[in-house]
Amino acid sequence: MLKVYNKQALTRNQRFQRALLYGGAAAIASIVIYVILAQVLPFESSILYIGFGYGIGYVIRTYGKGVQPRFSILGAVLAALVFLIGDVVYLAGIEVFTNPALFVDAFLYNISSLMDVSRFGFLNLLFRAAGVYFAYVESRIV
Repeated sequence: MLKVYNKQALTRNQRFQRALLYGGAAAIASIVIYVILAQVLPFESSILYIGFGYGIGYVIRTYGKGVQPRFSILGAVLAALVFLIGDVVYLAGIEVFTNPALFVDAFLYNISSLMDVSRFGFLNLLFRAAGVYFAYVESRIV
């Protein structure tokens, strides 16, 4: 029997590690871009969440090249973290990383504002959920 070894091929775990590395970098870049855009734009643009979710999923799919569901789960988790951390940093500033109490207060305020129906909280929550969905769908090769 002829055995052919492809030395340049990555194993499943190596592909997942690569997806985690590049996806994490894309998530950090998305947080920075989101906070900058939220400061610059005079209005809240919820459509950005879908773009960030798609972008994170695209990076994971392109560099991870995975077919397992764990790639999709990674994309969804990273997108959800981007949305939560981005909102917290936008609300409280960069000081949230040095003051855990401020982080918790801003996080709880963010969650309560998402559940507030009177200020389009439900619609914002739907856009965030759509961003997580796009990250989930785009993160693996099907």
